[in-house]
Amino acid sequence: MSMDLQAHIEKLRKKEESSPPKDLGDTILFWGTSFDKSYLPHLKGCVGSATCFLRMEEITTLTTVQLYCKQKRITRVISTSIPLLKKLLGWDQRKAPSLSNYAGSYFTIPGFSESDPRIEIVFIPPLKHLVTVTYGKFIAKRMITKLTTPEKWYRPTHFGGYELLTASNEDQHYCNFQACFLISIDIETLREDAQVRCLSYTGFYIEPVEGNIVSSSVVLPLDSEYALSIMRKWNLLPAPKIFQNGKYDIAYFARYNAPVYNYLYDTAHLFHSWYSELPKDLGFLNSFFIREATYWKDLANTNDLHEYYRYNALDTWGTGNCFLAMLLEAPAFALDNYLLEFPLIFPCHLSEMRGVSRDMDTLEVARKKHQEVIDTHTASLNKILGIPEGETFNTNSPPQMKSLLKILGCVDLKSTNEKDLKKARFRHPFNARIINHVIKIRKARKLISTYLTAGKEFNRQDGTGHRILFSLNPHGTDSSRLASREHHFWCGLQIQNIPRGPEVKCTIRADPGFLFAEVDLEQAESRDTAYISGDSALIDAVEHSPDFHCANASAFFGIPFPELFDIATGKKLNKAIRDIAKNVNHGANYNMGPFVLVETMGEENILKAKQLLGLPRFWTYIQVAEYLLESFHKTYPDIKGVFYPGVVEEILMSRKLESKAFHHSYINHCVLGEEILPENYEKVIDKEPTWTRYCFGHPDKNKQHLNSYISHPPQSLNAQTLNKAWLSVFHDLSINSTHSKNIKVNAQVHDSILFQYREGHEYICEMVKERMEIPVTIRAYDKKIRTFVVPAGIKSGIEESGGDYTAKYWSETE
Repeated sequence: MSMDLQAHIEKLRKKEESSPPKDLGDTILFWGTSFDKSYLPHLKGCVGSATCFLRMEEITTLTTVQLYCKQKRITRVISTSIPLLKKLLGWDQRKAPSLSNYAGSYFTIPGFSESDPRIEIVFIPPLKHLVTVTYGKFIAKRMITKLTTPEKWYRPTHFGGYELLTASNEDQHYCNFQACFLISIDIETLREDAQVRCLSYTGFYIEPVEGNIVSSSVVLPLDSEYALSIMRKWNLLPAPKIFQNGKYDIAYFARYNAPVYNYLYDTAHLFHSWYSELPKDLGFLNSFFIREATYWKDLANTNDLHEYYRYNALDTWGTGNCFLAMLLEAPAFALDNYLLEFPLIFPCHLSEMRGVSRDMDTLEVARKKHQEVIDTHTASLNKILGIPEGETFNTNSPPQMKSLLKILGCVDLKSTNEKDLKKARFRHPFNARIINHVIKIRKARKLISTYLTAGKEFNRQDGTGHRILFSLNPHGTDSSRLASREHHFWCGLQIQNIPRGPEVKCTIRADPGFLFAEVDLEQAESRDTAYISGDSALIDAVEHSPDFHCANASAFFGIPFPELFDIATGKKLNKAIRDIAKNVNHGANYNMGPFVLVETMGEENILKAKQLLGLPRFWTYIQVAEYLLESFHKTYPDIKGVFYPGVVEEILMSRKLESKAFHHSYINHCVLGEEILPENYEKVIDKEPTWTRYCFGHPDKNKQHLNSYISHPPQSLNAQTLNKAWLSVFHDLSINSTHSKNIKVNAQVHDSILFQYREGHEYICEMVKERMEIPVTIRAYDKKIRTFVVPAGIKSGIEESGGDYTAKYWSETE
């Protein structure tokens, strides 16, 4: 944070703290609906010491509320009533307003008579959320304090509307904005041709006399070459810039060659760094931080340009004020997290805008291949089912599929998803023959519709340069792992969801003069779990066995290791048993129960495991699954005995899960695998900020919450290691003048970094590998400190050529 901004925040904090509390009496009214009745007892813990009156009948006029409040001398109302919300909004649209959007919104209405005080109304989510949503009670309590303790809320700058930037006033506004200490920016876009329709700037500055923080907003319709030049000029203003999820905005600015100078702050990223489990859209943030905020996003659905521009200006006003409110309230760990997360924006932005090249000829070949699969299996299915010529059985139709399952004797199956279809397939050989056709048809259709249909590419205006774009989101997961979706320009694919195998990746081609490579962290989560838990047997397995999953199969099922793996040749000798161990390891690592393991592995594989392991014939699927899971926990007892209880204890004590990692540069006395005893901690450890997650769930009471939280430490540690490598590759190689012409960083995919290197510059692969093998020192849940490195492997060519730098297509890296 800049020194000027820090000084402004300190001044604002002192002013907020000096505000005297208001005497609001001790009564409040909850006006709910019949759906809230079962959850009314949970409301008491949300209103504090106030006496809470309850009303549940439907509201037909505002007079009903005014009259009741007058009778009870009430001026504060909390509500979940959609009819009341519609009256307050003057709602005339067919679809009712969304209570989830308007939760936290603040309204006022006059009293029943002119002498009566005004009535304040705040909406909260349905009371059901107090029980069913982990953060439901937290949100309700916070929103209710808008009425019970208003003096504790941040007081935003006054929103005085906006001015349109024109040739006559632009110079004066530009001069004023040069004095700002913070500028928030937001764009409004059109899907057609990825256009910017208009954009808003809100500047925050200090009044010279009173010393108050004030703001002013301007809107620039992007409708001319003149407006484009003004946008480019204003984006270079010196003040720090703030966005809400700004990677979207800067993508469009890049398209218009209008880069933003001094982009330092982002409300979505800062809030994710604080409460990763909560929503992060601007509508929610405004209700969370601004007391008198009312959801305004519905203003965007208008043909009135004045209202549309006002909506744009409100976005920037709200973004800036939310940011200032966050700085007043955010704890130190949130700021530490932000410093880890925000720098990821820039390598993600570069990768998103570069994309990868699509080979349209290979795409057409792949599409035809899978269409032939559909046609072949559809013909066979129609013949088996006796479908008349000229008609076809629609495997995507739920009614037709449910009728088919009924005919096959599977009326107990409630859905037609793949898991239930595999259950039906397993029940009879005739079922298997039919269902196999259905599954293959669906898989091929999914590949074609999602990945193998032309039109998802971003092309140059001359029709060339077919590229698949995507987005990489640093605030998309609770663990800090990057998430992916389609690109901001309404095209492209989710790069991380492209299926393994050549079906789709064969259409992704390296740029001319370049080859693909992918450097992957090997067995990262298993290694992280081993060292976080401190389980010595698991540490030994991941570090010293020539094949981790064969070692597991040997330990789980008592099969000699030489019968599973040939050390001399490096060959797997019993892949079926190895696959069972692999599935068990994945499930047991994250506390999967036997029912879920059966669902995950499938009944066929559970039966296969029973047969291969010689288990009693009378055992049910659940008993087999229990045996498999127990085999894991007997082999690695500290997972369940030390790791899981440690996570629960940590959350119950602090509501947080703090990373157990220390940066290796501070460790002077550690060697890989060496344990440091408690009495030596202070001599060798100097902890730097690492990712901390605030937890709303109750792992001591809810198994689903427990499963989520015990998966977090290894996933977060893996994500943080990969993110550090991602930043290192970006700064050291991708934008380094020495290497930048020889490397194109494409994406972070699961545990790997996908990139291209110039032919003849294979050393780039080793440089990426070196930056991914980061020494990590952690204090495990067994209280011991260890240092380890997750090894990285280079995948750069097909096996037939020895994997020696030949990957012109992404599929050839596998």
